[in-house]
Formats: sequence, C-alpha cells, structure tokens
Amino acid sequence: MYERILAVGDIHGEWDKFLSLYRQLDFNPEKDLLVFLGDYIDRGARSMDALIWMYEHRQEKAIIMLRGNHEQMMLDYYDTNGQDDIWLQNGGDITADALASLDGGTQRLYLDFVRSLPLAHHLRANNRDYFFCHAGVDPAVPLDEQAPETLLWIRERFFDHYTGETIVVAGHTNTAYIEPLTPLPIIRRNMILVDTGSYMHYGHISCVDVLSGRIWQDC
Repeated sequence: MYERILAVGDIHGEWDKFLSLYRQLDFNPEKDLLVFLGDYIDRGARSMDALIWMYEHRQEKAIIMLRGNHEQMMLDYYDTNGQDDIWLQNGGDITADALASLDGGTQRLYLDFVRSLPLAHHLRANNRDYFFCHAGVDPAVPLDEQAPETLLWIRERFFDHYTGETIVVAGHTNTAYIEPLTPLPIIRRNMILVDTGSYMHYGHISCVDVLSGRIWQDC
C-alpha cells in the first residue's frame, strides 16, 4: 500500500505557492498517492498555469485530481454560452481571459479535461476508510449516494454535523472560518479539512498526509 496519501487543498491560481508546496513534498509516485481536492483555478493570477500542470499530469496513476466547485462553475458557464455567469462573479474572469487567448481546439481540450475529473474518490488504507471530495458530504445520505451539488458546495451541514466513521477529506471552506483564525488544516477523528485560504493575503496552500497527520504548507 502507500507510504503516504497526500491531500492538497484549494490552489486557486496561486502558482508560486503551489510550486513552493510541491517541492517540499518530495512526491514519490512509486510509494505515495497524491490527491488534489479541486479548485485549481480562479482568483489567483496564474490559474492557467495550475490548470496546465494538472492537464499535463492527468495520466499519472499515483495522482488523483478531483473537480471543485470553481471547475464546475467554469463548465456551467461555457455549457450555457455565458448565460450562467456566476463563475465570472467569483474570480472566474481571470481564468476566462486566459482561456479566451487560446484557439478553440485548445480551449475545448482543457474543458474536456475538467469535465472528466471525478467528484469523489474512496479508498481503504491501514484499516480505515477515506472519502475524498471537494466540499464534504451530507451526513444524512450514504457516501455512495451523495449528490454532485453536495460534493461541490456543502459547508456547515457537513463539518458541523458529520458523525460517520469514514474519514472525509475535503477542501472548499477556509479552515479559518471554521476555527477562527487558524492558519492550518483541521484534523478531526472523522474528517480532514485542507483549504487554508490560498488566495488570501494570510493564506496558504496546504497538504496533509492523511495516514500520519503531517502537514506541509507553502513558504
């Protein structure tokens, strides 16, 4: 099995922070599993760099990339020919401008890649079950029946009320909003929350080895 299972929180186009974090991980695809929890794009100035990196690593078996709500908003925008423009109001204008500079075929290449990203990943390691998703889960619904909207958008109902035994690993909600002003991921008995506000002036991109609880952040 894996020596480390590394879960990386929201990147949001903070390319320099991502590179700083990634170099520290010393990721070994022969021994490790690397799980990205979504929201690679928007808000940060170098969203396209993050998207390109994910695309270029899409076939690596030791890397799992999940879809976040910002990737979903992007798809909804293009699928409706711009009618569903909530994406642009949430930092998507930066990514949209970058995509607009590409030819149509290349643009479709990246959109099809994002469309292929799964919403969740479930595995068992060291006699524990782990469920990875972007936002969290509805405590009243079995894990294999979670609605896409829940996996992409849920907040308080998940982290205030989930009591299951499976460890849910998620991003989406800045941990400083859950435990005021904490700069670190939150590790509880049955959940690991990894979004530490990458695009904010005090924020970081964080990674947690879900097996050991070790934390890395950009510096």
